[in-house]
Amino acid sequence: MLPVITFVLTFLPTVLLMVFFYRRDRNREPRKVLIGTFLLGTLSFLPVVFVENFLSSLGVLSDANPLFFNFYDMFTNVAVPEESFKLFVILLYSARTSAFDEPMDGVVYGVTAALGFATLENVFYVVDGGLGTAITRAILSIPSHAFWGAILGYTVGQVRFNNRGRGLILMGLLISSVLHGLFNTLLVTIEGSTSYSDSVSGFVIITMLHLLFIVFAFEIVWVLRTVKRLRRQQDELAAEDTE
Repeated sequence: MLPVITFVLTFLPTVLLMVFFYRRDRNREPRKVLIGTFLLGTLSFLPVVFVENFLSSLGVLSDANPLFFNFYDMFTNVAVPEESFKLFVILLYSARTSAFDEPMDGVVYGVTAALGFATLENVFYVVDGGLGTAITRAILSIPSHAFWGAILGYTVGQVRFNNRGRGLILMGLLISSVLHGLFNTLLVTIEGSTSYSDSVSGFVIITMLHLLFIVFAFEIVWVLRTVKRLRRQQDELAAEDTE
């Protein structure tokens, strides 16, 4: 059984992020659709695990340079399947509901689907890794999943309501997958840095930590600016309606 603090850290980031994005939306989404999106995001964990295990079993580039293989593995075998299934939830469920009626909704439902997936994934990681894993994932991994989901949902909203080409959705999938793959690669490299010689490991850790901070900061800034812009658009439309 997980200690109380570990249990809290396993689920608290999801709750806080859900509340944050829910409250950024001027026109609040129906809880029924939010819950449905979250649960489908959670269920997507199952086919994702199957796909990831299948791709990993192929052993492609397993003999390549460790750093190159790490990125290939984290991008192709992990990031692409995970981001693809989150996108499926948005496209096949959330975007087909009447509640999905403005660009901001894409971000809200994208975050919700991503957090559904990330929460179940988090349980498995924390049960295996304990408090240290719970802290690391609460600070970095769970928010990052939300940000990647926001990117996916944003592109769906732009295509739906701003007449952008459907290729934008594929671009969003590519961007979220690259960020996801890079994020995971940096973490894996940092964790495995002790396998390098002592003269190199310190340099590797410092370099990777800086890169990880840059990727994470970029995600935060982009998502917050995007949400702020979409909320401003909502406020402007509301003001026009009252005139």
